Amino acid sequence: MNSQVLVLDAGALIGVDRRSAHVQGLLKRARLRGASIFVPAAVVAQAVRGGGRQANLWNFLADSSLRFVSLDYPSALEIGALLGQSGTADVVDAAVIVSARRLGYCPVVTSDPEDLRKIDPSVPLITI
Repeated sequence: MNSQVLVLDAGALIGVDRRSAHVQGLLKRARLRGASIFVPAAVVAQAVRGGGRQANLWNFLADSSLRFVSLDYPSALEIGALLGQSGTADVVDAAVIVSARRLGYCPVVTSDPEDLRKIDPSVPLITI
């Protein structure tokens, strides 16, 4: 497990947007210990709805220290295979799991641990 890296799912981004004290504290502690924070591009698509009502989220996503994980062709193939193996259908959840695996089985910050565990119970989760 790579604890110097975190992957955020859509629930984490919603927590950022809503100024959740729990999410803000978790991210602050991660940054203080020098952890890198990754957001799969599919998660951004799921969480961002545009407009001025998501100013907190937009400001967070503009942070130059964030790293984004693209959804390219090889990733799409891996995500599809993982969905087939797990018998699930949520492309974004699978993109989160694939990202965490590729980053050394790093923890995923999530509000939906049950769905992610169905895809891969070996990926560590931080439930918010």
